[in-house]
Amino acid sequence: MDFLITESQLQTILLEQNDSKLTSNMKQLYSFTNNMVNKVIKNYDINIKMLLTWGTAVGGLLMPLDNLIKSGNFDLSDKERALVLAGVAFTIFFENKRGLVSIVKKIKEEGLTDVFITVLTKAELLKKSFVRFLSSCRITSGAVLDTVAYSFLIPIITDIHSIATQASNINESSSLIAERLVASGVVILSKEILSVILKKIMKKFK
Repeated sequence: MDFLITESQLQTILLEQNDSKLTSNMKQLYSFTNNMVNKVIKNYDINIKMLLTWGTAVGGLLMPLDNLIKSGNFDLSDKERALVLAGVAFTIFFENKRGLVSIVKKIKEEGLTDVFITVLTKAELLKKSFVRFLSSCRITSGAVLDTVAYSFLIPIITDIHSIATQASNINESSSLIAERLVASGVVILSKEILSVILKKIMKKFK
C-alpha cells in the first residue's frame, strides 16, 4: 500500500531529523566547556565556573580552536590545552574580569605564552569573521558580549544552511528550530530572540 504525505509533512520530517542533530550539538558544546572548566579547576585550582554561564557559546568558539591545537605542532597535554583555551575564553568573553589575571599568570608559569598568543590570534580572527557574517545577515548588537553569545551557532552554520535550502517556510522552520534548541536546556537565549536570529540567517542562505 502506498502512503502519500504532503510537502508540509515532508518538511516537518526533515526538520525533525536536523533538529535532533542540532540539539545534540548544543549539548556537546556545553559538555566540552564543562569538561574544560573542570580540568582547569582540578589541575590549576582556578575557579572559572563563570564560563558555564555561556557554556554553549564558549564551546562554539573554542571547539574549532581545540581542533587547531590538536592538529598543530603544539604538543600540549590535555590539562595544558584546557588552560590555554580557558585563557582564550576569558579574553574573548570576560576581558576585564579578575579571573583572566590568574589564568594568564598560570599560562606564563607553565611556559605556554607563545601557544596562548597564537591560539588567541586565531580566536580573534574567528570572532571577527563571525561578527562580519552576523552583520551580513543584518544581525547587530551594541555589546560585544551579546554578539559572541551567539558563538554556539558557529559549528552548526552548515546545518542551518542545509535546513534553509530545504525549508518551504522559513518563519515556521526558524521558530521550530529555536524552540528545540532552547528546549535542549543549554542555550540561554529566549526562543523569540533565537528565532529572529535564525530567520535572518536562513534568509541569507535561501
